[in-house]
Amino acid sequence: MFGVTGWVIISVMSAVIIVLVLLVGVLLAASVALGRRTEEVDSARDTEYLELEGGWIRYRVSGGGPPVLLVHGWLSSGRVWERLANRLAQRFTVYSLDLSGFGESDKPISGYGVRYGSRLLYAFCAHFGLTRAAVIGHDIGGAMAVKLAADHPDVVGRLVLVATPADEDQMDLPTLLWLATLPVVGPLFYFMGRYMRPLRGLWMRPFVSDPDELTEEAIDDAGRATPASVTKTLSVARRELSRGRLVRQAGIIKVPVLVVVGEEDQIVDPQAASDWARALPTVEVVLIEDSGHLPMLERTGEFNAQILAFLTGDHRYLEAMVEEPLQDEDEPAEDTRYEDEVPETSAEDPTTPNVIRKRQGRYDTHEETPPEDEYEARDGEPEEADDARREAVSSNGSEDRPRVRRRRKDPTEGGEGQPSSEVPEDLFQWPEAWKEFRPRERSHRPERDDLESPEEDPEGR
Repeated sequence: MFGVTGWVIISVMSAVIIVLVLLVGVLLAASVALGRRTEEVDSARDTEYLELEGGWIRYRVSGGGPPVLLVHGWLSSGRVWERLANRLAQRFTVYSLDLSGFGESDKPISGYGVRYGSRLLYAFCAHFGLTRAAVIGHDIGGAMAVKLAADHPDVVGRLVLVATPADEDQMDLPTLLWLATLPVVGPLFYFMGRYMRPLRGLWMRPFVSDPDELTEEAIDDAGRATPASVTKTLSVARRELSRGRLVRQAGIIKVPVLVVVGEEDQIVDPQAASDWARALPTVEVVLIEDSGHLPMLERTGEFNAQILAFLTGDHRYLEAMVEEPLQDEDEPAEDTRYEDEVPETSAEDPTTPNVIRKRQGRYDTHEETPPEDEYEARDGEPEEADDARREAVSSNGSEDRPRVRRRRKDPTEGGEGQPSSEVPEDLFQWPEAWKEFRPRERSHRPERDDLESPEEDPEGR
């Protein structure tokens, strides 16, 4: 009797093991099949799609003026630039696209990474005849833009890198998203998130410092790729960034470069800005406080102001788009220097990048102590005392008491020492570097961003 019972138990256990082995085999086969899945555009309209590098690419064009190309990053699409594109369209012709494998573009089984992405961007620029365009890239899209600028210097006129890694070790993923990038079993985890929105929300939560800033479009875009495009883009890009390969190539880039970093970025190490600053000959670094990996969504007004100031060379955008700090009526309106403020590039240390930080809701306008011919006496100070102080400053370079940087009064201002509420008339004049371009005629203007101030449009629209 005992022998019969033992054989029954052994038979049941064997059946369970066989079922488990078959189940694992089915799951692995399904994972491999999902990992080789491709998607193609069903119907491509001429005004929204281009056939480049053997696939259909979704693109968007708006505005009129000098060209600006927007390149999104990993697990995203061109929709991440919508707020910036609406702002730039007032002065530039803005091009954005969904990279191969993401958004509404084709999703082939191969052709991913920095090198392939750079080739796609070059084909895109060649189709539209873009030369000396300003290229703004985010995340791995920024690495593609660096490769494009290094290989084709005639195409890129200015370069903006937003949260762009300089080395493979500078990229980190949350655990739930990391599972979706694993070989063999990764496709199963990704498809779970693709059809489960709460899981996608957990994927994207570490991308921002404040969960309220995470948009529905960003969450949706995270599930519109395929396992092949997600895993291969990341793995190939890491290999191409390893050992500082792209950083070394970036040393030949001669165009002005702006590096924008969120100080609370958990996806790309903010220290990547230091690597880019050492490698690029002409670079300016901007650190955005209280921002994670998506500053274009988290700090839209501040981010747009930095981009416009860099593209136009007019730093008054920084003052026009940032709210004034609240001050007491008895407190004088004056700017002070802070001990933790990062100095600008000096002749003694040409390798130090120009770093811009916001202090008490305002930006430094790069105006230090006024020159001697514009020196102002302090309120209520006798003219002889001011002459003595002026002489002491010129001889010693400092005073006994702290020096205060004061705003000069503008004739159009109503109050003493208060900034003008009107944007200067020449704020929207074309810089010299862009005068060779001509604005494109448009029958309509794009809708203004809700975050923008109506004072910025000189025509009152």
